[in-house]
Amino acid sequence: MNGKEFTVSEVVDHLGVNGHTWLMFFLMIFAMIFDGYDFMVVNTTNLFVAHTFWPDNPNPGALMGSLTTWGLLGMVLGGAVGGIMSDKIGRKKMLTIAVIFYGLFTLPQAFANDLVFFAAFRLIAGFGVGSCIPIVTTVFSETIPSKQRGVFVTIGMAGMVAGWVLAGVIGNPICNTATPIIGGFTNEVTYLNADGSSATMYANWRLCYLIGALPIIYGIVLHFFMHETPHWYANAGRMEEACKALNHLQRSAGQEETHFDPKLLVVPPKPAKTSPNILFSKKFIVPTAAIWTAYFVGQFCVYGMNAWLPTWFKGIGYTPSEAVALQTWNNVAAIASNCCVGFVADRIGRKRNLAFSWIFCIVAIVICSVFVVPNNFGLSIALMLLFGFALNYAITAVQPLMPESYPTAIRNTGVSWCQAFARFGGSASSIVLGGIAGMAMFQTAEGATNWSSVVLVLIVPFVLGFICCFLFVKETGGKSMDELAGDGRTDASDTGMTNFIIMLIVIAFLFITCIVCPLAVQDWSKNPIALPLMAVGVLLPFVYFFIFATPYRKAYFEK
Repeated sequence: MNGKEFTVSEVVDHLGVNGHTWLMFFLMIFAMIFDGYDFMVVNTTNLFVAHTFWPDNPNPGALMGSLTTWGLLGMVLGGAVGGIMSDKIGRKKMLTIAVIFYGLFTLPQAFANDLVFFAAFRLIAGFGVGSCIPIVTTVFSETIPSKQRGVFVTIGMAGMVAGWVLAGVIGNPICNTATPIIGGFTNEVTYLNADGSSATMYANWRLCYLIGALPIIYGIVLHFFMHETPHWYANAGRMEEACKALNHLQRSAGQEETHFDPKLLVVPPKPAKTSPNILFSKKFIVPTAAIWTAYFVGQFCVYGMNAWLPTWFKGIGYTPSEAVALQTWNNVAAIASNCCVGFVADRIGRKRNLAFSWIFCIVAIVICSVFVVPNNFGLSIALMLLFGFALNYAITAVQPLMPESYPTAIRNTGVSWCQAFARFGGSASSIVLGGIAGMAMFQTAEGATNWSSVVLVLIVPFVLGFICCFLFVKETGGKSMDELAGDGRTDASDTGMTNFIIMLIVIAFLFITCIVCPLAVQDWSKNPIALPLMAVGVLLPFVYFFIFATPYRKAYFEK
């Protein structure tokens, strides 16, 4: 650039939104739609899958909740590994592999007749789903100009929620069809109702998982049309390819190509090590605390309630079709909130926006708990629109902060490990809420679950989210990725390994108390120590960050 040093961010910001921006936007959007469908198809079909797997059990409880959990556990592992691999082999290669992978392993789920077979392939497919989301977030952050970054990142997440809606729109009529859609394949099932009567259905839910194999084709599309980000090329030391990628951006913007001298391309200093433990070093533990706690809260509440919304409404008298329809309306509102949150974040800042979102969620939870009633479908739609908008606004408000918290060398590792940890919240929440729902204090006189009372439990994590936002979140809006990266170097002696090991122990305790015990111990929720242990498991990560991150707040905020 006329013999002057330059950075990738300077070129991206100078060119603004262009043809390449929109190409990457739509490629990422469709990747997220397929990803969202794959996740939500379980919550859309779980009532029907449960009738198929446990026809003699009218209330499978935690077992039914685990249908969602297996995919989320796979997402935990996939996100952790996929993020590291994306930083090593590139965004394009890893995303293409991930999309094809989860499409390929969703297909066998259509043929499942028991939990073991279904859970195994759900777990494996989750590897790909978990890798996809953080890569897409990272690609957006490295492709979009600084001023529009928040908007594009959050609207990109709307693609995932659009996939949730499609899962409901497609799955609801398929699952509720009273005749076999494919004879022999969609077998007849006779199951028990809670009142002791029996009913008959056809396992048409299997078709929803056949549709879930379409990402195999989309992965091929990504291979031919997606471009690697110049940020990744530059950080990998492939300066000539980074410059060629910048020339491609110029052509897409309708500008004449400039000769970019690879020797003049400046890359911000990066950490000496890029393994996950560096996220817990003194330099990065405060931003790690900020996004890990916030996203954990969001995943716990959004994924936990999505798993149980159809059961809630069916329990107060709505038909299975109406219950799934209300869940779908909840997700329609989520699309709207995802589109709005980025505009607000770019105008008032990331921290204010996130703090507002927690308060908004508490208000929405109280309103829905008080006013949800049977036999008023219109009111329930309105409440689910509010509920879906508020909860998904909060979880999406965290998205721009993730890639902005770390330099390029560990950006996708940081984003993916944040999302992997948070998915323990999502994995545990469907089981924890199912266990809480079975406790005597949340039962009506007739022996049914009072879900309106269970919903109020979500106030606790949202209050914690607000406190953590106040303590750990630093404003990052409007700054270029290179400005945010700053001097990414760390003290060679400060690897964060001790803190990292302690966090792994905390996660293991969460996993055992909130996932393993409810699934392995019969009537776990009725055990008097169950609730205290699960509460400690969920709250311990927050205690960890209060202890280990608070001492470094001042130094981090003064940078």
